[in-house]
Amino acid sequence: MSLTDTAIRQLKAKDKSYKVSDGEGLNLLVRISGTKSWQWKYRFFGKEKTLSIGSYPTISLKQARITKANAQQLLGQNIDPSAKKKEDRKALQKLHDGKFKTIAKQWKENKLPTWSAKYAKKTHETLSNWVYPHLNDLPVAQITSQHLLTVLRRMENHGIGETTRKVKGLLENIFTLALIEGHIDINPAMGLEKALKAVPRVNHQRALPESKIGEFVYKVENDTGHEVIKLSLLLLIYTNVRTNDIRLAEWHDFDIDNRAWTIPASKIKMNRAHKVPLSKQALSTLKKLQQLTGHQNWISKSPNTIDKPISENALLDLVKRIKMTKHTTVHGLRGTASTFLNEKGYSQVRKAYNHAEYWGERIEMTQFWGDHITLVRNNYADKFEAV
Repeated sequence: MSLTDTAIRQLKAKDKSYKVSDGEGLNLLVRISGTKSWQWKYRFFGKEKTLSIGSYPTISLKQARITKANAQQLLGQNIDPSAKKKEDRKALQKLHDGKFKTIAKQWKENKLPTWSAKYAKKTHETLSNWVYPHLNDLPVAQITSQHLLTVLRRMENHGIGETTRKVKGLLENIFTLALIEGHIDINPAMGLEKALKAVPRVNHQRALPESKIGEFVYKVENDTGHEVIKLSLLLLIYTNVRTNDIRLAEWHDFDIDNRAWTIPASKIKMNRAHKVPLSKQALSTLKKLQQLTGHQNWISKSPNTIDKPISENALLDLVKRIKMTKHTTVHGLRGTASTFLNEKGYSQVRKAYNHAEYWGERIEMTQFWGDHITLVRNNYADKFEAV
Protein backbone atom coordinates (compact mmCIF):
# COMPACT_ATOMS: atom_id res chain seq x y z
CA MET A 1 0.00 0.00 0.00
CA SER A 2 1.35 3.41 -0.97
CA LEU A 3 2.24 5.97 1.64
CA THR A 4 0.59 9.34 2.21
CA ASP A 5 1.99 12.46 3.84
CA THR A 6 -0.55 12.07 6.66
CA ALA A 7 0.54 8.49 7.31
CA ILE A 8 4.21 9.48 7.27
CA ARG A 9 3.67 12.28 9.80
CA GLN A 10 2.00 9.81 12.14
CA LEU A 11 4.93 7.37 12.12
CA LYS A 12 6.61 7.29 15.54
CA ALA A 13 10.05 6.10 16.68
CA LYS A 14 10.25 2.59 18.20
CA ASP A 15 12.79 0.64 20.20
CA LYS A 16 14.61 -0.15 16.98
CA SER A 17 14.69 1.23 13.45
CA TYR A 18 12.06 0.03 11.00
CA LYS A 19 11.04 0.54 7.37
CA VAL A 20 7.71 1.40 5.76
CA SER A 21 7.25 0.61 2.05
CA ASP A 22 5.80 2.89 -0.61
CA GLY A 23 6.09 0.19 -3.24
CA GLU A 24 8.56 -0.68 -6.03
CA GLY A 25 11.45 -0.81 -3.57
CA LEU A 26 10.96 2.72 -2.20
CA ASN A 27 11.09 2.64 1.61
CA LEU A 28 11.02 5.17 4.42
CA LEU A 29 13.47 4.26 7.20
CA VAL A 30 12.34 5.43 10.66
CA ARG A 31 15.28 5.44 13.09
CA ILE A 32 15.24 5.18 16.89
CA SER A 33 15.98 8.93 17.01
CA GLY A 34 12.77 9.59 15.07
CA THR A 35 14.47 10.81 11.86
CA LYS A 36 12.99 9.52 8.62
CA SER A 37 15.05 8.79 5.51
CA TRP A 38 14.14 7.66 2.00
CA GLN A 39 15.86 4.61 0.54
CA TRP A 40 15.33 2.77 -2.70
CA LYS A 41 16.30 -0.89 -3.03
CA TYR A 42 17.19 -2.19 -6.48
CA ARG A 43 19.32 -4.77 -8.24
CA PHE A 44 22.18 -3.96 -10.57
CA PHE A 45 23.52 -6.96 -12.53
CA GLY A 46 22.05 -9.29 -9.92
CA LYS A 47 23.48 -7.49 -6.91
CA GLU A 48 21.12 -5.89 -4.41
CA LYS A 49 21.94 -2.23 -3.75
CA THR A 50 20.43 0.70 -1.88
CA LEU A 51 20.16 4.29 -3.08
CA SER A 52 19.93 6.90 -0.31
CA ILE A 53 17.54 9.63 -1.47
CA GLY A 54 17.41 11.99 1.52
CA SER A 55 15.56 12.83 4.73
CA TYR A 56 11.86 13.50 5.13
CA PRO A 57 10.41 16.15 5.13
CA THR A 58 13.35 17.84 3.35
CA ILE A 59 12.68 15.38 0.54
CA SER A 60 8.90 15.12 0.24
CA LEU A 61 7.00 11.99 -0.71
CA LYS A 62 6.47 13.37 -4.21
CA GLN A 63 10.18 14.22 -4.65
CA ALA A 64 11.21 10.76 -3.40
CA ARG A 65 8.95 9.10 -6.00
CA ILE A 66 10.36 11.29 -8.78
CA THR A 67 13.93 10.44 -7.72
CA LYS A 68 13.02 6.73 -7.74
CA ALA A 69 11.51 7.06 -11.24
CA ASN A 70 14.66 8.81 -12.52
CA ALA A 71 16.81 6.08 -10.99
CA GLN A 72 14.68 3.43 -12.70
CA GLN A 73 15.35 5.16 -16.03
CA LEU A 74 19.09 5.00 -15.34
CA LEU A 75 18.78 1.28 -14.63
CA GLY A 76 17.09 0.88 -17.98
CA GLN A 77 20.25 2.37 -19.54
CA ASN A 78 22.48 -0.02 -17.58
CA ILE A 79 23.68 2.82 -15.34
CA ASP A 80 24.04 2.21 -11.61
CA PRO A 81 22.09 5.03 -9.84
CA SER A 82 24.31 4.89 -6.73
CA ALA A 83 27.50 5.13 -8.80
CA LYS A 84 25.97 7.98 -10.80
CA LYS A 85 25.14 9.82 -7.57
CA LYS A 86 28.75 9.48 -6.38
CA GLU A 87 30.06 10.71 -9.73
CA ASP A 88 27.73 13.73 -9.61
CA ARG A 89 28.87 14.51 -6.07
CA LYS A 90 32.51 14.33 -7.14
CA ALA A 91 31.80 16.57 -10.11
CA LEU A 92 30.11 19.09 -7.82
CA GLN A 93 33.05 18.98 -5.42
CA LYS A 94 35.48 19.44 -8.29
CA LEU A 95 33.45 22.41 -9.46
CA HIS A 96 33.72 23.92 -5.97
CA ASP A 97 37.43 23.13 -5.70
CA GLY A 98 37.89 24.58 -9.17
CA LYS A 99 36.68 28.05 -8.32
CA PHE A 100 38.98 30.79 -9.56
CA LYS A 101 39.89 31.93 -6.04
CA THR A 102 41.00 28.38 -5.15
CA ILE A 103 43.16 27.95 -8.26
CA ALA A 104 44.60 31.49 -7.94
CA LYS A 105 45.52 30.80 -4.30
CA GLN A 106 47.25 27.55 -5.24
CA TRP A 107 49.13 29.28 -8.08
CA LYS A 108 50.28 32.07 -5.76
CA GLU A 109 51.47 29.61 -3.11
CA ASN A 110 53.46 27.75 -5.78
CA LYS A 111 55.13 30.98 -6.91
CA LEU A 112 55.76 32.70 -3.55
CA PRO A 113 59.15 31.00 -2.89
CA THR A 114 60.54 32.61 -6.06
CA TRP A 115 59.06 36.09 -5.49
CA SER A 116 60.47 38.98 -3.53
CA ALA A 117 58.23 40.39 -0.80
CA LYS A 118 57.78 43.57 -2.82
CA TYR A 119 56.70 41.75 -5.99
CA ALA A 120 54.36 39.46 -4.04
CA LYS A 121 52.66 42.47 -2.41
CA LYS A 122 52.31 44.30 -5.71
CA THR A 123 50.90 41.24 -7.50
CA HIS A 124 48.37 40.60 -4.71
CA GLU A 125 47.23 44.24 -4.74
CA THR A 126 46.82 44.27 -8.54
CA LEU A 127 44.78 41.06 -8.61
CA SER A 128 42.71 42.18 -5.59
CA ASN A 129 41.87 45.48 -7.27
CA TRP A 130 41.09 44.28 -10.78
CA VAL A 131 40.54 40.51 -10.95
CA TYR A 132 39.34 38.87 -7.73
CA PRO A 133 36.12 40.90 -7.33
CA HIS A 134 34.90 39.72 -10.76
CA LEU A 135 36.19 36.13 -10.99
CA ASN A 136 36.76 34.73 -7.50
CA ASP A 137 33.45 32.87 -7.07
CA LEU A 138 33.27 31.53 -10.62
CA PRO A 139 34.41 27.96 -11.37
CA VAL A 140 37.31 28.14 -13.81
CA ALA A 141 35.47 25.68 -16.05
CA GLN A 142 32.76 28.32 -16.56
CA ILE A 143 35.09 31.26 -17.19
CA THR A 144 35.35 32.16 -20.86
CA SER A 145 37.71 34.36 -22.84
CA GLN A 146 34.93 36.96 -22.87
CA HIS A 147 34.90 37.03 -19.05
CA LEU A 148 38.64 37.73 -19.02
CA LEU A 149 38.47 40.24 -21.84
CA THR A 150 35.85 42.20 -19.90
CA VAL A 151 38.20 42.35 -16.91
CA LEU A 152 41.15 43.45 -19.04
CA ARG A 153 39.21 46.08 -20.99
CA ARG A 154 37.96 47.53 -17.72
CA MET A 155 41.63 48.04 -16.85
CA GLU A 156 42.41 49.51 -20.28
CA ASN A 157 39.64 52.06 -19.83
CA HIS A 158 41.45 53.29 -16.72
CA GLY A 159 44.54 54.03 -18.81
CA ILE A 160 46.82 51.33 -17.38
CA GLY A 161 47.80 49.55 -20.58
CA GLU A 162 51.11 48.11 -19.38
CA THR A 163 49.55 46.75 -16.18
CA THR A 164 46.70 45.29 -18.26
CA ARG A 165 49.16 43.22 -20.28
CA LYS A 166 50.95 42.08 -17.15
CA VAL A 167 47.64 40.94 -15.64
CA LYS A 168 46.87 39.11 -18.88
CA GLY A 169 50.12 37.20 -18.34
CA LEU A 170 49.18 36.40 -14.74
CA LEU A 171 45.77 35.12 -15.83
CA GLU A 172 47.38 32.92 -18.46
CA ASN A 173 49.62 31.39 -15.78
CA ILE A 174 46.71 30.81 -13.39
CA PHE A 175 44.64 29.08 -16.06
CA THR A 176 47.64 27.02 -17.14
CA LEU A 177 47.64 25.56 -13.63
CA ALA A 178 43.88 24.92 -13.92
CA LEU A 179 44.55 23.14 -17.21
CA ILE A 180 47.27 20.95 -15.72
CA GLU A 181 45.07 20.10 -12.71
CA GLY A 182 42.33 18.90 -15.05
CA HIS A 183 39.73 21.60 -14.31
CA ILE A 184 39.65 22.90 -17.89
CA ASP A 185 40.57 21.68 -21.36
CA ILE A 186 41.42 25.03 -22.96
CA ASN A 187 43.20 28.07 -21.49
CA PRO A 188 40.76 31.00 -22.01
CA ALA A 189 43.53 33.57 -21.46
CA MET A 190 45.57 32.41 -24.44
CA GLY A 191 45.71 34.89 -27.31
CA LEU A 192 43.86 37.70 -25.51
CA GLU A 193 46.73 40.10 -26.16
CA LYS A 194 45.52 40.27 -29.78
CA ALA A 195 42.29 41.88 -28.56
CA LEU A 196 44.02 44.47 -26.38
CA LYS A 197 45.04 47.96 -27.38
CA ALA A 198 48.67 48.37 -28.44
CA VAL A 199 50.81 50.00 -25.75
CA PRO A 200 53.27 52.54 -27.14
CA ARG A 201 56.82 51.57 -26.37
CA VAL A 202 58.49 54.06 -24.07
CA ASN A 203 62.22 53.89 -23.68
CA HIS A 204 62.64 54.68 -20.00
CA GLN A 205 66.19 53.31 -19.97
CA ARG A 206 68.17 54.99 -22.74
CA ALA A 207 71.71 53.67 -22.61
CA LEU A 208 74.46 56.29 -22.65
CA PRO A 209 76.25 56.19 -26.03
CA GLU A 210 79.79 54.80 -25.71
CA SER A 211 81.15 58.03 -27.19
CA LYS A 212 79.64 59.99 -24.28
CA ILE A 213 80.98 57.93 -21.37
CA GLY A 214 84.10 60.03 -20.87
CA GLU A 215 82.18 63.29 -21.02
CA PHE A 216 79.55 61.99 -18.61
CA VAL A 217 82.04 60.89 -15.95
CA TYR A 218 84.11 64.08 -16.28
CA LYS A 219 81.01 66.25 -15.84
CA VAL A 220 79.86 64.27 -12.79
CA GLU A 221 83.28 64.64 -11.15
CA ASN A 222 83.33 68.38 -11.79
CA ASP A 223 79.75 69.14 -10.83
CA THR A 224 79.32 71.62 -7.99
CA GLY A 225 76.71 69.48 -6.20
CA HIS A 226 77.11 67.45 -3.03
CA GLU A 227 80.07 65.08 -3.04
CA VAL A 228 78.08 62.09 -1.70
CA ILE A 229 75.64 62.27 -4.62
CA LYS A 230 78.45 62.61 -7.17
CA LEU A 231 80.37 59.66 -5.74
CA SER A 232 77.18 57.58 -5.55
CA LEU A 233 76.49 58.09 -9.25
CA LEU A 234 80.10 57.22 -10.10
CA LEU A 235 79.84 54.03 -8.04
CA LEU A 236 76.66 53.12 -9.93
CA ILE A 237 78.50 53.52 -13.25
CA TYR A 238 81.46 51.42 -12.12
CA THR A 239 79.36 48.60 -10.62
CA ASN A 240 76.53 48.43 -13.18
CA VAL A 241 73.76 48.17 -10.53
CA ARG A 242 70.32 49.70 -10.05
CA THR A 243 69.62 53.06 -8.44
CA ASN A 244 68.07 51.49 -5.35
CA ASP A 245 71.07 49.17 -4.95
CA ILE A 246 73.20 52.29 -4.45
CA ARG A 247 70.64 54.18 -2.38
CA LEU A 248 69.99 51.33 0.05
CA ALA A 249 73.56 50.03 0.29
CA GLU A 250 74.97 49.86 3.82
CA TRP A 251 78.58 49.75 4.85
CA HIS A 252 78.32 46.24 6.28
CA ASP A 253 77.34 44.98 2.80
CA PHE A 254 80.90 45.56 1.56
CA ASP A 255 83.98 43.35 1.84
CA ILE A 256 86.71 45.76 0.77
CA ASP A 257 89.56 43.26 1.20
CA ASN A 258 87.93 40.76 -1.16
CA ARG A 259 86.63 43.42 -3.56
CA ALA A 260 83.04 42.25 -3.12
CA TRP A 261 79.69 43.87 -2.45
CA THR A 262 76.85 41.57 -1.33
CA ILE A 263 73.36 42.95 -1.92
CA PRO A 264 70.86 41.13 0.36
CA ALA A 265 67.90 39.41 -1.31
CA SER A 266 65.54 41.58 0.74
CA LYS A 267 66.75 44.65 -1.16
CA ILE A 268 66.46 43.34 -4.71
CA LYS A 269 64.00 41.64 -7.07
CA MET A 270 65.53 38.23 -6.46
CA ASN A 271 65.14 35.37 -4.04
CA ARG A 272 68.81 35.27 -3.13
CA ALA A 273 71.62 37.68 -2.36
CA HIS A 274 73.57 39.13 -5.29
CA LYS A 275 77.34 39.50 -5.19
CA VAL A 276 78.93 42.40 -7.09
CA PRO A 277 82.67 42.51 -7.92
CA LEU A 278 84.47 45.81 -7.31
CA SER A 279 87.02 47.30 -9.69
CA LYS A 280 89.91 49.45 -8.50
CA GLN A 281 87.95 52.49 -9.57
CA ALA A 282 84.89 51.36 -7.56
CA LEU A 283 87.10 50.75 -4.51
CA SER A 284 88.64 54.20 -4.83
CA THR A 285 85.16 55.74 -5.04
CA LEU A 286 84.05 53.76 -1.97
CA LYS A 287 87.02 54.96 0.05
CA LYS A 288 86.14 58.56 -0.77
CA LEU A 289 82.57 57.90 0.29
CA GLN A 290 83.80 56.26 3.47
CA GLN A 291 85.49 59.49 4.50
CA LEU A 292 82.12 61.23 4.22
CA THR A 293 79.61 58.63 5.42
CA GLY A 294 81.68 55.83 6.98
CA HIS A 295 80.42 56.74 10.44
CA GLN A 296 76.83 56.29 9.25
CA ASN A 297 74.78 53.29 8.19
CA TRP A 298 74.09 54.23 4.56
CA ILE A 299 76.99 54.66 2.14
CA SER A 300 74.89 57.23 0.25
CA LYS A 301 73.59 59.10 3.26
CA SER A 302 71.32 62.02 2.47
CA PRO A 303 73.08 65.37 3.00
CA ASN A 304 69.74 66.84 4.14
CA THR A 305 68.17 64.16 6.35
CA ILE A 306 69.48 62.42 9.46
CA ASP A 307 70.06 58.67 9.05
CA LYS A 308 68.36 58.31 5.66
CA PRO A 309 69.81 57.53 2.23
CA ILE A 310 69.70 59.96 -0.66
CA SER A 311 66.30 60.38 -2.34
CA GLU A 312 65.21 58.48 -5.44
CA ASN A 313 65.57 61.62 -7.53
CA ALA A 314 68.99 62.74 -6.25
CA LEU A 315 70.96 60.94 -8.97
CA LEU A 316 68.50 61.94 -11.69
CA ASP A 317 68.77 65.59 -10.63
CA LEU A 318 72.53 65.33 -11.04
CA VAL A 319 72.15 63.95 -14.57
CA LYS A 320 69.83 66.86 -15.36
CA ARG A 321 72.26 69.37 -13.87
CA ILE A 322 75.12 68.23 -16.11
CA LYS A 323 72.71 68.38 -19.08
CA MET A 324 73.03 64.71 -20.09
CA THR A 325 69.35 63.68 -19.93
CA LYS A 326 69.02 63.81 -23.72
CA HIS A 327 71.64 61.06 -23.91
CA THR A 328 70.66 58.75 -21.03
CA THR A 329 68.76 58.15 -17.81
CA VAL A 330 70.13 56.82 -14.52
CA HIS A 331 68.51 53.45 -15.22
CA GLY A 332 69.94 53.44 -18.73
CA LEU A 333 73.52 53.49 -17.48
CA ARG A 334 73.31 49.74 -16.82
CA GLY A 335 72.60 49.16 -20.50
CA THR A 336 75.67 51.19 -21.42
CA ALA A 337 78.01 48.76 -19.69
CA SER A 338 76.17 45.69 -20.96
CA THR A 339 76.27 46.84 -24.59
CA PHE A 340 79.93 47.86 -24.45
CA LEU A 341 81.11 44.64 -22.78
CA ASN A 342 79.20 42.45 -25.22
CA GLU A 343 80.80 44.30 -28.13
CA LYS A 344 84.21 43.73 -26.58
CA GLY A 345 83.79 39.96 -26.47
CA TYR A 346 82.16 39.39 -23.11
CA SER A 347 79.37 37.49 -24.81
CA GLN A 348 78.27 35.79 -21.59
CA VAL A 349 77.98 39.02 -19.64
CA ARG A 350 74.42 38.26 -18.51
CA LYS A 351 75.29 34.73 -17.50
CA ALA A 352 78.27 36.06 -15.59
CA TYR A 353 76.04 38.61 -13.89
CA ASN A 354 73.62 35.98 -12.64
CA HIS A 355 75.83 33.10 -11.52
CA ALA A 356 78.40 32.98 -8.74
CA GLU A 357 80.48 30.34 -10.53
CA TYR A 358 81.56 33.02 -13.04
CA TRP A 359 83.11 35.15 -10.31
CA GLY A 360 86.58 35.18 -11.88
CA GLU A 361 85.19 36.31 -15.22
CA ARG A 362 83.09 38.95 -13.52
CA ILE A 363 86.10 40.43 -11.70
CA GLU A 364 88.00 40.58 -14.98
CA MET A 365 85.02 42.09 -16.74
CA THR A 366 84.35 44.78 -14.14
CA GLN A 367 88.02 45.81 -14.11
CA PHE A 368 88.04 46.01 -17.91
CA TRP A 369 84.98 48.27 -17.69
CA GLY A 370 86.57 50.43 -14.98
CA ASP A 371 89.79 50.83 -16.96
CA HIS A 372 87.85 51.82 -20.07
CA ILE A 373 85.94 54.50 -18.13
CA THR A 374 89.22 55.90 -16.80
CA LEU A 375 90.71 55.95 -20.31
CA VAL A 376 87.81 57.74 -22.03
CA ARG A 377 87.37 60.09 -19.08
CA ASN A 378 91.03 61.16 -19.29
CA ASN A 379 90.82 61.52 -23.07
CA TYR A 380 87.81 63.80 -22.74
CA ALA A 381 89.48 65.83 -19.96
CA ASP A 382 92.62 66.37 -22.09
CA LYS A 383 90.55 67.68 -25.02
CA PHE A 384 88.21 69.76 -22.87
CA GLU A 385 90.95 71.37 -20.79
CA ALA A 386 93.12 72.01 -23.82
CA VAL A 387 90.48 74.29 -25.31
